[in-house]
Amino acid sequence: MVTRRNLIKGAAAVPLLSTLGAPLLKAAERSSVIVVGGGLSGLYSALLLADAGLDVTVLEASQRIGGRVYTRDGVETRPEFGASQIGRTYARVINLCSRLDLKLIPEHRNLMPMSSYLEQNWVRSDQWADSPLNRMVGDERKMQPALVGSQLLSKFNPLQNLDDWLNPKFADYDVSILELMQRNNVSPAAIRLAGIGNDLYGSSALGLMQEKTRGLFDARFGNQEVEEIDRPYGFANRKLEGESLARINNIEGGCSRMPEAMAAALGDSVQTGKMVRAIDMSGDRAEVRCVDGSRYTADFVISALPFSVLRNVSIYPLLQGPQADAVHKIGYAGTTRAFGFIEEPYWEQDGFEPSFFTDGTIHMLWALEKRPDEDKHRFMVVFTEPAASRIDQFPKDQALALMESEIARIRPSTKGKLRFLDMYGWSNNTFIRGCRHMFKPGQINAFAREMIVPHERLHFAGEHTRRSDFGMESALESGERAAFEIIGRA
Repeated sequence: MVTRRNLIKGAAAVPLLSTLGAPLLKAAERSSVIVVGGGLSGLYSALLLADAGLDVTVLEASQRIGGRVYTRDGVETRPEFGASQIGRTYARVINLCSRLDLKLIPEHRNLMPMSSYLEQNWVRSDQWADSPLNRMVGDERKMQPALVGSQLLSKFNPLQNLDDWLNPKFADYDVSILELMQRNNVSPAAIRLAGIGNDLYGSSALGLMQEKTRGLFDARFGNQEVEEIDRPYGFANRKLEGESLARINNIEGGCSRMPEAMAAALGDSVQTGKMVRAIDMSGDRAEVRCVDGSRYTADFVISALPFSVLRNVSIYPLLQGPQADAVHKIGYAGTTRAFGFIEEPYWEQDGFEPSFFTDGTIHMLWALEKRPDEDKHRFMVVFTEPAASRIDQFPKDQALALMESEIARIRPSTKGKLRFLDMYGWSNNTFIRGCRHMFKPGQINAFAREMIVPHERLHFAGEHTRRSDFGMESALESGERAAFEIIGRA
């Protein structure tokens, strides 16, 4: 039987630095291993390699460590621009937090109920099933507009095991979301709602099913029942009596504290401002060349870069076949969010629910339950995929002004009651170029199995190379795999 104790015990068996917190390694032009990319996966692989006695150099292009883990410390409320959720089955993350003396706290980010603004009309969630705006058929009518795509994917998901998505048995599901829905006779009205803010043509249904399977595993861990709730992501957070962790947790002070502590443990081995332009393995060692003219040599290299960035790095000998296709063709999706406080409860004025979903310029506004130490609700305006691409074209000040005016136009009760703090779009980050990888239809069958195989002296890590996990845990999973591959060769 799988238990949290067994999971954490298994992770604890993985060697890690015995003296975390003290700089152990001095960066040098010549190393045993060069890790390209200072996000969670790159840093974790470096820690494991250092503990195995190898000299490691980590090269990070930006001036900030952490990659897609990004707590915005300079903004009120310290919003998480990137990864934030830590599930109870994130064994590696939980173990690493313990070793780095990072405290896990329950996430206070449950959504308040959500109304919808469709075809220039408002409808409450409790009135949606019988609303004339609801043109879906049969059981479809029970699905809330913001949840249609997600719930249909869950309905048609055949995966049971965490690695089933790589099993050729399920190859027929590596199709677009649109094709999957059409195969299953989903109504045109449901398809239309599912397409609001989602790319029905360009995303593999099988890839998204893997995430749903992993998410359900985490939610049901410990034989917990998963309740049906109105929220467009994940499951409601709760902490059962006798459990040390809630279903969803954060790191006290922000999730950036983890990569910062990892980098501190590695000391001068981590170098920022080092944008890699070439990886040359034609000699008896690998040579990594940076844009600033610096060069590093090593026996092995780990690329922890997203393929959206690695495709701009010259690699020799050249990548071939499915692996080359993966690096140069895999899709990446954007997510953009704006953060702020709700100064007054506007829903008491108009009678609609606090959160809302729209088919217009604004994708979703998430009104969040108050945190125990706050007297005001927080909110996030959320844009995904096509909607994110549109809003990302505006400068930040114009985008925030547009959001505020458009929300006030469609919902006048909010005027003067939303205080925006900041926003962030991952597609605008030139060192990452997207919030996450997103397999396009057919890409799992074409190259997902082959794309993580070492190439010459080059090994691959990063969330996009995961096999069984997702989120922060998948980043550590991939870093662990790459490190063990090299330890086996060294």
